[in-house]
Amino acid sequence: MSLAKKFAYNSLIQLIGKGLSVVFGLLGVALITRYLGVIGFGRYVAINNFLGIFAILADLGMTMVTAQMINERPADQSKILNNLCGFRLLSASLILAVGLLAGGLIPYYRQLWPILVILAASYFFIAVNQVFVGFFQSELKTDHLMLSEVVGRILWLAGLIITQQYNWGLGGIIMATAISNLIQLIIAWRLAARRIVIKPAYNQQLWREIASRSWPLAITITLNLLYLRADILFLNWFKGEAAVGLYGAAYKVIDVLTSLPFLIIGLLLPLLARSWAAGQRARFDFLVSGAINVLIVVVCPLIIGGQLLARPIISLVAGSDFTAAGPILALLLMAIAGIFVSCLFNHILIAINRQRVMIKSYFIVAITAVPAYIVLINWLSYWGAAIVTVYSELLIAGLSAYWARKLVGWRWLWSVTGKVALANLIMAAIVWPLRDWANRGASQLLLIILLAALSYGLSLTVLKVIDWRRWQQIIKSGTV
Repeated sequence: MSLAKKFAYNSLIQLIGKGLSVVFGLLGVALITRYLGVIGFGRYVAINNFLGIFAILADLGMTMVTAQMINERPADQSKILNNLCGFRLLSASLILAVGLLAGGLIPYYRQLWPILVILAASYFFIAVNQVFVGFFQSELKTDHLMLSEVVGRILWLAGLIITQQYNWGLGGIIMATAISNLIQLIIAWRLAARRIVIKPAYNQQLWREIASRSWPLAITITLNLLYLRADILFLNWFKGEAAVGLYGAAYKVIDVLTSLPFLIIGLLLPLLARSWAAGQRARFDFLVSGAINVLIVVVCPLIIGGQLLARPIISLVAGSDFTAAGPILALLLMAIAGIFVSCLFNHILIAINRQRVMIKSYFIVAITAVPAYIVLINWLSYWGAAIVTVYSELLIAGLSAYWARKLVGWRWLWSVTGKVALANLIMAAIVWPLRDWANRGASQLLLIILLAALSYGLSLTVLKVIDWRRWQQIIKSGTV
């Protein structure tokens, strides 16, 4: 199969697989919120947020490091992947163990410690699976990746339904999550083993290289955590589980949407890394401009449509008890722009192996966001948390864009921006008169969303926003 066909096939598979994953994820949130209620869901969000801090630390940017190293030295693929597996098994075990010890020292989490243990296992399975995510992305074998993810999501939903039927409570929800993540890891492991022999290994030279590439990402991730997870930590401490429940319901929708940029850019990272390593600057520049193009097309309707339909969306996802979270979601959707932009430009920096330049930027954001969270959450509760989250994401996006522009010289596509703005105005004009009708039920809301998507897609087609022929040419031939 040619590279062009392979890329198109993997793009389609990722789109279908991630689409299913997003739907299953929202269904899962709907089941959990309706089962636990506002306060119970607040507890669920609080413990996931706390241990999630250590899970993110355990990641060490391993997905991106895997794709980067394998694409630079494809001849050493098996050796590199096995050492990455060994490195990940050790690092994830140690970091999550520290998280459990920390949880045992804090009274709020100590009473939930048995649940934290199960949750730690769940995060461990995710951490190991990230190595295979990087491998499948570098191999353009996203059908394997999507198969394991979709099966895991289906099993998770089944576990949530069983938990509700037998009333196993929060512990049952966490257990269902852990089992589904374990099955997802096993499937990914077995699929990868069909292509290469999987045997976690220790090679001192390779481990040093992995650590050398990972430590800048680890530091930026640590600094990122100071503003990414501080909102729910402080909100729980200062305002309690009910406030966390409302804010968490809105944030869960954002979490689902943030999978989109990683879907798009994650697929491009191997191509970017190969083009840069091979000195194919024209091909690299086209991929960057194409990614910016796609970013503009995807992020704008999410923000604009979300402003119009935030309240009925949160009611559909979380239930009528969470209607007050609608305006919070509308505000948090502004952060989506920052998340998409920073995802793109951070991946560009990783592709050229210049990720270290972002350390100072993350430090600036962290030291300004943490005190802002403390002050504004005390004053404005979840509104303060949302305001600082938007500020943090937009600032880090601006700084990552600055460094990427300085190092690779990308250009913003103003002509595309104008066309996309026009397409969004057309979409908004259609949705605006129907926004109150969307509050009447799920079928009405879904019909409006479908109408908005169709009108937006038709507008983009008429305006010729994306040149698919040129994309096929650049991927196939390596020339513009």
